[in-house]
Amino acid sequence: MRRSLRAPVAALLATFVPGLGHLFLGRLGRAIVWHVTVVGGALALYSLSDADPVDPSESIADVTAGIPPEIALPISVLVGLSAVDAFLVARSQAAEADRADAATAAIRRHAAEGSEEDAVGRHGLGARGTESDGLGTSDATATTAETPASEPANVECPHCGRETDATLDFCHWCTEPLPWDDAE
Repeated sequence: MRRSLRAPVAALLATFVPGLGHLFLGRLGRAIVWHVTVVGGALALYSLSDADPVDPSESIADVTAGIPPEIALPISVLVGLSAVDAFLVARSQAAEADRADAATAAIRRHAAEGSEEDAVGRHGLGARGTESDGLGTSDATATTAETPASEPANVECPHCGRETDATLDFCHWCTEPLPWDDAE
């Protein structure tokens, strides 16, 4: 299902049955906690009140008319909080998936740039486009002992989109960790 539709669907499901939206998102523990909280709260409020017993076999309109507002309001608030939480969890999962996709794309770009630099070194061109001695160092850099591998590679941060040093384990612009540091 599309990521953009998961949040409203989860909130709608959590409105009908508390915890169902979380179950839809794959959060079983959270679903159980919300369901027990709402149903347990409703039972506790109803048992502590002086309301007349309600026959659950009656129509839904009769059952809801038999529940006093001082019980229905807190239950409605709990159901609403459950729906909001399901919505926020779905949005968080979508954002996490987007970040993971961006990190994967950044890793692929990083790997592709690295393989292009290796190919350039193997075909006789050094870092500055001069003849290479076959070891990856060019004539111009062989005397200074500087190799293309010692130059920091700049890559695009998947979080903020700015160029950052790939040798760091975080982006120096947004301070988010770079995903390829964990992957290597």
